[in-house]
Amino acid sequence: MDHETRSDTEPGSSAAEAREARHAAEASPVPVPWAEPEPPPRRSTGPGEATCPVCLERIAAGVALCPECGEPADAPRRPATAPSIPDAPKDASWLALHWRPLVTIGAILGLISTGGALRYLAPHRFAPSRAASPVAPPVPVCGAPCWSGESCQLGRCVWQRPNDVGHLAEAPSIAGPFSLPKDALDALPLDRDRFVVALSAGLEVRSSRTGQALSLVSEAPHVRRLHRVGDVVYATASSRIYVVDAATTRLLKTIELGEAVGDIQVGASGRRALASLPAAHAVAILATEYHAEIERIQFGDDAVGPVAVDDSGSRAITTTGQVPLPGQREPSGGVAYPFDPSRLGSEQDRVRTSMVGNPASALMIPDGSAGFVALRAENTLVPLTWLPSGAVRQEARITTCREPEQIALVRSDRRAIVRCNEGRAIQVFDLSKRELLRAVTFPGRALDMAVAPDGAQAVVALSGDGAGSVALVDLKSYAAKVHPLGGEPTRVRLAPDGGSALALGDRAKVAWVLQ
Repeated sequence: MDHETRSDTEPGSSAAEAREARHAAEASPVPVPWAEPEPPPRRSTGPGEATCPVCLERIAAGVALCPECGEPADAPRRPATAPSIPDAPKDASWLALHWRPLVTIGAILGLISTGGALRYLAPHRFAPSRAASPVAPPVPVCGAPCWSGESCQLGRCVWQRPNDVGHLAEAPSIAGPFSLPKDALDALPLDRDRFVVALSAGLEVRSSRTGQALSLVSEAPHVRRLHRVGDVVYATASSRIYVVDAATTRLLKTIELGEAVGDIQVGASGRRALASLPAAHAVAILATEYHAEIERIQFGDDAVGPVAVDDSGSRAITTTGQVPLPGQREPSGGVAYPFDPSRLGSEQDRVRTSMVGNPASALMIPDGSAGFVALRAENTLVPLTWLPSGAVRQEARITTCREPEQIALVRSDRRAIVRCNEGRAIQVFDLSKRELLRAVTFPGRALDMAVAPDGAQAVVALSGDGAGSVALVDLKSYAAKVHPLGGEPTRVRLAPDGGSALALGDRAKVAWVLQ
């Protein structure tokens, strides 16, 4: 030890004091500024070797990429720098570490408080609320189910006219008279261009413009009556029904019944057809989907004729009345049979209602709740009401014009039209109130009637002194316009679309086409 060193240590100091001084120096270290760490010592490389500057592995000298890490062997060494996010100081307080989330929460609370204060201080905040807008009254509903083809509008069932049907023009063009063979028994329009005539030799198709024969369906001979059933024509013969396609006039099928057919009515939305068999005292139920008899209902010893059925096909009426030929006596008796076409013949209730006065025509309301029978000899209309037990009750009779022979349904406004032969008039009744609405009189006897499919017009065949006429009745204004013909028409038929009509004269064997 030299002289200077010995002078730095006082002779009176002890080893304990020196130890305390060393501990104080270690407890309060002097902060050292950041310095770039020294790279690890390189391992010694032999001749022909080098060190990768990235992974520091020994590699062969002169290679372009390091086989260990895939980095360039000549890349410069990456300097060691300070971390991007420095560590928090050890003596930092809790507030210094969490001031950022505190500021964010404070900003959110301030925004919410400001919104609440502005709403509280808004003008008229505590003013009484204004009266709410009046609530629209509930739309009235229909109390009873609407008929087929109707819709409920403001508590009232309104019939919706189909788009593809219409009626004759107020001043239609009349073609004819067209002479028919002497054995012609019936005629029916197929469309605006053709009509078919029932002959002994078959069905003859004729032109509506010239009346000339176009073709003959010889497979359907001895036809007596023609009935339109959807897209086909039912041609009734002595013991069978010929099913003919209306578009092609091709015979589709023959339905063997064994008896002559009196009347045919279509119900159940076109799926069923009811054919009365007077000689068999029965009604045959026909399926129009495949044109076959599916059931036959017997009615004792009564020769039933006119038939009426509702839209559902579950309620129907048949009567024993008939329209007598000129010079014959008026049948005085008569009965009506309400029945259910959807049930088997053995399961019928056998309801027989006396109808003294020749029940010549019947009508069923589409919903099946009631029916009407026209008594030709009594000049009355008999309403029939179905009870829940299945029984039928006769209501108070309604007086009509003389000799009511036909009753037809008008779906628009729920009306019925009664045609009176001797009364020379038609009467329009309200089916809901069962009251007479209007009577339309004519200059001659009303021999036949047809209602247009749109419910806007009735076509009536009228007799006359040597020459008849056809009356077109507007069912809204009840105005009638008479169009004279060269002969007396006894029957009138309408095309399915209502745009053309055929007037047939049975006595003179002539026909007219109105379009």
